[in-house]
Amino acid sequence: MLSTCQATDDDLAFLEDVFLRAMRVHITAARGTWDEARERSQFCEQLRLWHAQIIKQSGLRVGFYITLESGADVELHTLCIAPEHQGQGLGSDVTRQILSDARARNRDGVVLSVLKPNTAARSLYERLGFTITEEHTHHYRMRLAL
Repeated sequence: MLSTCQATDDDLAFLEDVFLRAMRVHITAARGTWDEARERSQFCEQLRLWHAQIIKQSGLRVGFYITLESGADVELHTLCIAPEHQGQGLGSDVTRQILSDARARNRDGVVLSVLKPNTAARSLYERLGFTITEEHTHHYRMRLAL
């Protein structure tokens, strides 16, 4: 059973740990190098705690996501599932819930960016109906109209 709750200051270490472990391989592949100090710093600078939701499976924290308003769209800014919990459909379930919430709020669409080397995430989003709208050096910008 999946549930979510608002992230708090007590979750900061968990958020950072999950992000670094889930994204390390993809960031390294995209940039050609891994600089943990830089990634920690960037994560902390970009974190919008009040927009972060902890993902729980049967009461256990397994990941998090951050959504933001982006004009008439919702932006899925970050979705990270701890590596040991990946491949179980959690990312699909959470993304479907985000889409449902955006529809209920009469948003026009959901947008996101995915690192080019993260083919599993890109495939997930494409299966759910997202299409690539822009291509940048390290990532694709994707959108699903609602």
